[in-house]
Amino acid sequence: MIQSTDTIPCIEFRAAPADLPIVEAILETAELLWSSYTNLETAQVMVWVFTDSPAEAAAIADHLNTALAARRQDLTGALPRAVATMLRQEDWAHSWQRLFKAFRVSPRLVLKPTWETWPAEPRDIILELDPGMCFGTGYHGTTRACLEFMDDLAEHHGRVSLLDAGCGSGILSLAAVRLGFEPVAAFDHDPQAVAMTQANLERAGAGRVEVRCADLADYTPARPSRVVVANILATALIEHRQRLCQWLDTSDGTAALVLAGILTTQYPDVLAAFTSLGCREVDRRTIDEWTSGRFEVPA
Repeated sequence: MIQSTDTIPCIEFRAAPADLPIVEAILETAELLWSSYTNLETAQVMVWVFTDSPAEAAAIADHLNTALAARRQDLTGALPRAVATMLRQEDWAHSWQRLFKAFRVSPRLVLKPTWETWPAEPRDIILELDPGMCFGTGYHGTTRACLEFMDDLAEHHGRVSLLDAGCGSGILSLAAVRLGFEPVAAFDHDPQAVAMTQANLERAGAGRVEVRCADLADYTPARPSRVVVANILATALIEHRQRLCQWLDTSDGTAALVLAGILTTQYPDVLAAFTSLGCREVDRRTIDEWTSGRFEVPA
């Protein structure tokens, strides 16, 4: 959608970082295609929701404003005001150039926009992103935690298979390829997300990932994977915990399961659900309001 037109129908609004979990829950419930950026200097979150037409943007803006107003008592900052607009490609690119700065996300992984330089160290693996890719920036706590875990797994386990469950725009799949995981597979229930992942991977020269459109309840992998990364809502992780564990390849020993998309208040329930199946938590990361876990699953 973004790459084929000069303007993008969308909704935009600002929110306080502390209110991001509430905002994201509203967006996820509505199954919207969105992107956010946290400006660390101004302590503001900018949110864009992408649509297919101006009329759809106006209708969704009304829905979001109603939903946000209903949660007003739970918000710590000012009430966000969603506005439908037409975002020009040039404006989108300019926003990225103004807001998105290169940063190190893990010992080896660096995320940087194409227009910035980075003093790379010998072991650095640099993921270059640009506005046309419509990736997230990697600043979100769940994405950062997944990338940290993946870097460590690749460092210690070498070239093993990985499944990206709930791939979104594909940034974790791209990182998996760059880190040396092979083969890499990915799926998402949203056809737009699948199309975006495929386009982004092709554009980045990593098109060999097998990407499919499927629901978590219906997906059947072509093969089990030594590593499964599931950046999905906590309720879905708990409901489908047995399926996620069944997708792991434990034939050569212990497999790894990375669970993210979990509010810190929900993490104890996720932990209990997966430890009841024999999964052992070996590490966890809490970034902002989100807690992610890395588990070992024995044969």
